[in-house]
Amino acid sequence: MIKAKYKNIHKSVSIGDNFSIDCEKVTIGKYSKIGNNVKIKCKELVIGEHLYMADGVEIGRGGCTGPNSTVKIGNGVGIFENAIINPSEPVEIGDNCGIGADVMIWTHGAWLDITKGFPSEFGPVKIGNDVWLPARSIVLPNVVVGDNVVIGTNSLVNKSLPDGCLAAGIPCKVIKENMYPKSLDDGEIESMVNEILSDWEALCEHKGITRTIKTKYEKGKIYLNQSHFETMYNIEDKTIEGHTNDVSEDLRDYLRRRGVKIYADRFFKSI
Repeated sequence: MIKAKYKNIHKSVSIGDNFSIDCEKVTIGKYSKIGNNVKIKCKELVIGEHLYMADGVEIGRGGCTGPNSTVKIGNGVGIFENAIINPSEPVEIGDNCGIGADVMIWTHGAWLDITKGFPSEFGPVKIGNDVWLPARSIVLPNVVVGDNVVIGTNSLVNKSLPDGCLAAGIPCKVIKENMYPKSLDDGEIESMVNEILSDWEALCEHKGITRTIKTKYEKGKIYLNQSHFETMYNIEDKTIEGHTNDVSEDLRDYLRRRGVKIYADRFFKSI
């Protein structure tokens, strides 16, 4: 069920069963996928392209329909099983972020009487581009996470984190500064990609793919040859060219699983 005064949902968007979206304004970009048993309630929801939202995600709770109850999610974001995002105050998630299973993002925290000295906190949460917030982590109000940040599993993020850091813990602390992104030389990248391709070819045998498959990596590009057909994946500018079939899409999806996301005018697909 979608309840909205204004909605702009691209025709390619896929939404699962038993879902509820209740907002004044809803915008969802193309090739976004929302799973089963998802509940969304806020004033305004803006989602970019190629969102993957897994089953059981909830956006809402705790005064989530006020004037500041807005949620903005960028392109290429993954939000995984049973994550909770509370938009009592604005929540912003940048491009290419991963929000792990059972993560909780809170913009309010209060229960006991503030006139007796008990704490109360309300404030926005902003997560930058290229951030990995893994399973069972918690983000508290008035936190800004910079770009290119990796956070350890099961962390409690109660303070803002700078760009490029590795941080973890309860409470979360910066372990290393200026860690990401790393500059890798051509040899390191070639070794990594060849390992991925070797693993994928072994997986093809397990999946029962019997046709002749040849792969190679050369100067930032992966080439997949199937008899007379060739597919080229540019891992630098994240484009794909050439022949498309189930096998080429399976490799595109396998690269995605390793963080090399090559978006196209279609969903990711595995055999």
